[in-house]
Amino acid sequence: MPKEDLIPYQQNLAFKRAFKRLQLNLEEVMEFTPFDLDLENLRLESLLGFVRQYQQYGSQKAMEVVAGRYLFPPIFPGISPESDWYRFEQWMQGLPVRQKLSEQLPKTLLLRKPEEISEEEIEAEFEKLANALEAAGYGVSLNNDIPARLQYAFLYEELGETFELHEKGGGWFFDGCSGFCPGCFQRPWCSTGESSCWPEDEKAGKIYLIDELKDYVSPSPQSFEILKNLQAEEDASFEAFKAEHPDKDMEGDQDWKAKLN
Repeated sequence: MPKEDLIPYQQNLAFKRAFKRLQLNLEEVMEFTPFDLDLENLRLESLLGFVRQYQQYGSQKAMEVVAGRYLFPPIFPGISPESDWYRFEQWMQGLPVRQKLSEQLPKTLLLRKPEEISEEEIEAEFEKLANALEAAGYGVSLNNDIPARLQYAFLYEELGETFELHEKGGGWFFDGCSGFCPGCFQRPWCSTGESSCWPEDEKAGKIYLIDELKDYVSPSPQSFEILKNLQAEEDASFEAFKAEHPDKDMEGDQDWKAKLN
């Protein structure tokens, strides 16, 4: 290997040794790009410079006064200016930058598995969990009229997931939408879910619903024809919209559906 080809590797090792000497775990705030060392080195150099400035001035406010502008910590993933600053300062102090959702709730909060909760209690248990999440800075906005047990089961499952930490009031928002209608517990109460036709629906010959919904709704044999007709109407609207806006990049525009309504 030519000597010049070794330079990016040597630079990469030097940057990583610098962070190790500072006792800062890069894995907490960096997305590595081992197949593009030049990009990774640029990120590491930018972060190291930012760390040294922070050590010199001691705070976000002081750094911004000196710079004369708002500064963005070059950490990955970047979520929002406030969240990025919060996680950067946590990282600089050797504190966690992400935790399981359950670890971010009060230790005194007692939560039961969905199957252990009676019908008489489930509404109150769902409210308790939703309120605890909102108090921790997480929003909950599921579709209307969904049975409380389904909502509770969804949020209870999320408790085991790991999330980036944030300042109170700036966290994640749970809307329950994965973008895959056949696998969604909200489908019978979602206008998009009830009007989109998927291969799973064609295979089932009716609107496809997950097993968890069988105690609440039962798809009719006519549901597949209704889905096909609604999907055809939406496709026709989309084609008409494209014809009216020939220069519009539909693949890059995620709001086109809203513009049709």
